[in-house]
Amino acid sequence: MKTSGYPGRFFEDFVKGERILHRLGRTVTYQDNLYFTHTLLNTNPIHFDKEYAELTEFKRPLLLMTMTIALVYGITSETFKNVYRELGIKDLRFIAPVFDGDTLHVESEILDVREVGREDSGLVVVKHRVYKNNLSQVVCEFIREALMYKKAHSPRWKIQSQKDLTQTSSTP
Repeated sequence: MKTSGYPGRFFEDFVKGERILHRLGRTVTYQDNLYFTHTLLNTNPIHFDKEYAELTEFKRPLLLMTMTIALVYGITSETFKNVYRELGIKDLRFIAPVFDGDTLHVESEILDVREVGREDSGLVVVKHRVYKNNLSQVVCEFIREALMYKKAHSPRWKIQSQKDLTQTSSTP
């Protein structure tokens, strides 16, 4: 039995200087924002109170910034499926507000790919840029550092090997 589907990229698949425009975008809604804001117990009315928001410079509720970050992780997850461990985020900047109806897209630029003395993983440093308005306006950017599995050490291959062994040993 073979594993099907896209396995994502492994450490060996990333190239310094490469730019990846992720294929999925996400249109955010007021309802999405309400759910996320209330799930996190964020009580700032700029995110959920339309009357309050009308009194601010934005004139409407803002998308919670942590939701923007969460969407980046979701949108890029197809490419970054094989994260062994997240090491950190740095240089996080919010450049423009995000509102109900905006569609977000993400571009990732690979800043560094290097061995770190581990047999199972290596370091990938990526800069994520979040856009809205058909990729014309940057709303957020940050640098993400993560250890990525090397192909030979992927848990998904271990699962496949265990399944193959089980099937082979149970065959008469």
